[in-house]
Amino acid sequence: MLDLHTHILPGMDDGSPDPETSAAMLRLEAGQGVKAICASSHYYRRQNSIERFCQRRARALERLGPLLSPELPRVIPAAEVAFFSGISECPGLDRLCIGESRTLLLEMPFAEWNDFQLEEVAALVLDRGFGVILAHPERFCSSRSNREKLAQLGQLDIGWQVNASALLHWRSRKLALELLRQARRPLLASDCHNLGLRPPNLNEGRTVVMQKLGEGFLARMDQNAAEMTAPAGEAAS
Repeated sequence: MLDLHTHILPGMDDGSPDPETSAAMLRLEAGQGVKAICASSHYYRRQNSIERFCQRRARALERLGPLLSPELPRVIPAAEVAFFSGISECPGLDRLCIGESRTLLLEMPFAEWNDFQLEEVAALVLDRGFGVILAHPERFCSSRSNREKLAQLGQLDIGWQVNASALLHWRSRKLALELLRQARRPLLASDCHNLGLRPPNLNEGRTVVMQKLGEGFLARMDQNAAEMTAPAGEAAS
């Protein structure tokens, strides 16, 4: 099991504040059977250069290092990259990819999307050869326009990563299941931030998927996660 989207690194963003909380979150992940997590701290272009973000991430990993052990999930450096104008032409994006893969975890704008933004996402995939995982698409479906544009993006070979929490509440469960069914590459992650309101909950979400969509669908999601996080040039086993 791989948790694709977490905010476990200490002091990087609005997630874990310190190494002790990070270690406790990792223990919860381990207790749910998770073997590896993507440490996908928020990346905002207006706040950090890619170089500065990677330096901060390395320091956070170093702070967490003494608390890691073989019993805890492996921590894979990554980023949750907030969309910005010009992203499709930005140099150095490979440093924000998940581990050694060519896959970006991309957070679209919390606003009405436009055609230029869709063209930039398409350029990332078709022109620059990046894999793209759209983070929590369920959060952007409040408008008909965004639902239509999400369907357009769905024509690309990209992942849609639904948050486990969306499956755990009756108000959002129907939409979350619908998006998983519609996705070319359905994916699930916890998007955990802390030990309180947003704890690691991947296994709870997987239980809902098993009940509603079946074991085969769950295996398909796991295969998608393995393929999209495999090192560039290697096939996932």
